Amino acid sequence: MENLHVETFKVQAQGSGWPTKVDITGTEWKLQLDEPVEDGGLNTGANPMQYFTASLAGCQNEQAQVVADELSLKIEQININIEIDLDLSGFMGTSDHSNGSYKSVRLDAVVLGEVTDEQVKEMGEKVDARCPILALLRTSGCKIESSWSKK
Repeated sequence: MENLHVETFKVQAQGSGWPTKVDITGTEWKLQLDEPVEDGGLNTGANPMQYFTASLAGCQNEQAQVVADELSLKIEQININIEIDLDLSGFMGTSDHSNGSYKSVRLDAVVLGEVTDEQVKEMGEKVDARCPILALLRTSGCKIESSWSKK
């Protein structure tokens, strides 16, 4: 049996109809989500998918730092570019559900530091296997294209 290490993350949200602005409360940070004007919002914050994509980038970076430390690698910086393709038909009501809506992720990470190509490859494989946000996408059936390289 695996050792579990469960942590609970909490937020509270307050949305007030149109426009689509949502304030996230109950945290020590002020977060605000919105949509662009053309989608009915006021563009006062990132939309939920932009936050989700940013969360994947942050999770990959944090996991990379953990793995780099475990492998005794000297990492100076990691530049991460992510694109996620999402089928919005469920969201828009033209389909009955949003299951399987994540279609593909393209992740490109470039590592700067005193590392070899082989070390970056090993680090990237470990990061991709351990990142819980990437795992969520993977188990949803989303196609994952991940590239880790050194500069």
